[in-house]
Amino acid sequence: MRVAMLHNRYRSGQPSGENTVVDQTTDFLRRSGHDVDVYAQHSDTIAQMPGKDRALLPLRSVWSFSSARDLTFRLRESRPDIVHVHNTFPLWSPSVLRAAHQLGLPVVATLHNFRLMCANGVLQRDGRPCESCVGKIPWRGAVHGCYRESTVQSLPLVAGITVHQKLHTWQKYVTTLIAPSEFLKTRYVAAGFAAEQIVVKPHAVPFSGQVREGAGEAVVFLGRLTEEKGFADLLEAWDASLGQLVVVGDGPLRAAAEARAAADPSVRVLGELPWAESMEIVRTARAVVVPARSYETFGLVVVEAFAHGVPVVASRSGALAELVEDGETGALADPGSPDALRKALRLVTDPHTSITCGERARRVYVERFSPERDLAATERIYADAIARHAAGR
Repeated sequence: MRVAMLHNRYRSGQPSGENTVVDQTTDFLRRSGHDVDVYAQHSDTIAQMPGKDRALLPLRSVWSFSSARDLTFRLRESRPDIVHVHNTFPLWSPSVLRAAHQLGLPVVATLHNFRLMCANGVLQRDGRPCESCVGKIPWRGAVHGCYRESTVQSLPLVAGITVHQKLHTWQKYVTTLIAPSEFLKTRYVAAGFAAEQIVVKPHAVPFSGQVREGAGEAVVFLGRLTEEKGFADLLEAWDASLGQLVVVGDGPLRAAAEARAAADPSVRVLGELPWAESMEIVRTARAVVVPARSYETFGLVVVEAFAHGVPVVASRSGALAELVEDGETGALADPGSPDALRKALRLVTDPHTSITCGERARRVYVERFSPERDLAATERIYADAIARHAAGR
């Protein structure tokens, strides 16, 4: 099968689970013998744009005629069997969906976030989940300056969401929408999308080949050091009696983390590390902690921990509550509650509990999140979308 994989890559200085998923999906498909053409725009190029082009970028993000022309030309040359769209913001725009459709090509699109209903794409305001715009015209996103805390910068996004809601762009030109979690699907159905258009396919992660032995050592936080990721809650919840906390990542709260580490020998801050090195730290962990305050649409770090036989302490919110089975593969805690988080950490850092939950987590990974299962599911979705498109549905 020949696949056109389309994605607007996020800035290289901004860690992106979406970039990772696109790279891994492409790799899984190519390794199985499929031909994959990657059509990528790079947000890194925005800084080098002439001032006029940057000024017009908000309009281009709503509908880019140049992107549609470019993609049409390239698809006519390659003639793929299917087009798989990931992120279109801000350089591709939804115009590429119609371009592929007009060439008679089936289109599938992975929903990585809430950008089709929310100006900031994460259903969050003031560090808390917010659903004010779900199923509605998202004017509140402009009033509250939800994108980059700016009304001016939020307006084009609100306008784009409204335009494509009215035109039903994603419903008309996309055969199948892929959601990585049931939670994400429910939000899109609540926003007015048809449930039958959306298929749930969890993301997968590759496995390094080594499973944790014994109960592991430190509790590991791997991610952005921000309020919405619950990192401040983790610092408040942490107690030296829980063992060692290893922090891998960077973000606005790094200074607070380093100040805590200077005063508390049980906390170590390593900053950002290469993926392979991060996975080695995960493999030796007593538990991985994901205390997010905001909704997570999936949780790659959860599956990475499971792959290595490591349990996870996570927030009872969004897709995290779907991934982690409380008391079986880890523990859940109410988001924004340091006391509840401390209690959950104390449970899972017990050596016997960590071993038992880690063994279950490893079985869940093999059964649900391995590359082999991901590839088979992707191939089924492609085949079904091609058949439905041919039948005119």
